[in-house]
Amino acid sequence: MEVNAILVKTFNVTSQYARKILERAVAQKAIKSSAPYTFGKGQYVYIYNEYDFGKDGVKKIAEKSRPPIYRLLELMDQNKGIISYYEALKITSAPLEESSTKVVSLDDILTLLMKLDIVHKVTDRNDLVYIVYKIYKDKEAVVDAMMADHFVAMVADCSVLPDILRWLGNANIIDSGNAIYRNKKTPHIGAKHNNLIWDAFAYSRATGINPILGAKADTVDKKTLAVLDVVLASEYSAVHLDAFIGRIQINRKSVNEEDRKILPIIIYRVCSTHTINKIRKNGIIAFDISAIFGTRIYEVLNRFRELSVLLKEDDAIEKTIENILKTINNAGQDEALKELRGTLFEFLMYPLLKTLYPNASIDRGKILSADNKGKKESYEYDYIIESSNPPELIFVELKGYNAKATINLGDTEKKATLRWFFRRTLPFAEKYYKTAIEKGKQAKAVFITSANFFDDGKEFIAKMNGSKYKSKLLETGYERGALLELLKEYGFETEIRIIDKFYSGSQDEDDLDKEEKQENKVRNILSDLEADLPF
Repeated sequence: MEVNAILVKTFNVTSQYARKILERAVAQKAIKSSAPYTFGKGQYVYIYNEYDFGKDGVKKIAEKSRPPIYRLLELMDQNKGIISYYEALKITSAPLEESSTKVVSLDDILTLLMKLDIVHKVTDRNDLVYIVYKIYKDKEAVVDAMMADHFVAMVADCSVLPDILRWLGNANIIDSGNAIYRNKKTPHIGAKHNNLIWDAFAYSRATGINPILGAKADTVDKKTLAVLDVVLASEYSAVHLDAFIGRIQINRKSVNEEDRKILPIIIYRVCSTHTINKIRKNGIIAFDISAIFGTRIYEVLNRFRELSVLLKEDDAIEKTIENILKTINNAGQDEALKELRGTLFEFLMYPLLKTLYPNASIDRGKILSADNKGKKESYEYDYIIESSNPPELIFVELKGYNAKATINLGDTEKKATLRWFFRRTLPFAEKYYKTAIEKGKQAKAVFITSANFFDDGKEFIAKMNGSKYKSKLLETGYERGALLELLKEYGFETEIRIIDKFYSGSQDEDDLDKEEKQENKVRNILSDLEADLPF
């Protein structure tokens, strides 16, 4: 209720005098004020000294006066008290950097909520930032479990995003070859466009009946910007939609060009009838994930999330991987979900690496960044193994393709090739770990694939096996046959059966090139995105 208006009505004073009464009451500590933080247009919240503002009270006030704060607290409630910094940026429709617009930054919102003792920031062992309710501040074990579970949920949200983009491209809704998207290996980093964060964005030349035909829409300024909001680990709720609409409106207002067209697309797993109706009312395209990949995708997503948990706990993962691949195969979605199948191959190799290096630290999907002539350069590594006995740093590159696919020798400019890995990303990693190497660690490398090498690639690996990069336990390269022999040597019969059964079909080399180009384009921009987020 408006306190100023009540004072005016009750005591028959002017509005200005009523404000003076409130100022004196706060100065004499008769009541507490939220100043300098406002809720609405210059409005403060006042409460008795013996009370705290409290999360529920602030949430109720913010619902109408400061919707971004309400959405943040509502989603934290839905997530049982936690949210990642990335998702907080999305749900508050906050810009990455301070701008000339009146849009409030996420840090300003968090400063207010921390001042009111409602939330605090925490970081996990990988220095990822989360916002957690203050009531959990002294419960370290509980918070660690909350962060681990929430990270798994973030991975699930973007687990099939590349496959979704490929499907949208095949349907001519977007140009998927130029899409930028949130990577499942780094789910805390989104796609930056116009100082805002999106799960993915691309461009569309599906103009319909339009003065500019699709065939003539050959530059970005002639195409429609397509932005995606994808929620697969939980329900797509009304606050997700409101935040998405908020970002779309901010983007439209900030573009200095005439009527830039935006094509918003929502991908959901669960969504209430009320929210779906609101989506339709706002003219937004929305797809139930099962409409793209069939109803068995629900089982795939459930098991993929289970797999992420098992990997963190070092439990047996082969059965879960096989079940996921079997479900994908039975649904006839091997081609549609080939990006996910590649990820499953990476998981499949973990037990082998853990057996070879049982006491080593093994990091999956790690991104290394460093300044190079004033510009930040970044590369992603499927696994980095830090071993004490032997004292090695092993950098592992994995490619889970079918038997008929072939890995190119390439060069330092052609990504997803042998020379790109050994001649470009490996030297970069050596520089990054220079101190550790000077203290006795030795840099080693291995390229493992369920596909094959060309003859020049085989010769290259033979030479690399004679170099300093061959580790004590592994060769520097394993194509399909050598990999199967390695697995057999260590008794991994289940892994052999899985590769024989689910990675044996044909794979179009043109599609392989498209897939690698898309993945590498994402890797190219990761450094720019990392620089924008406080990690």
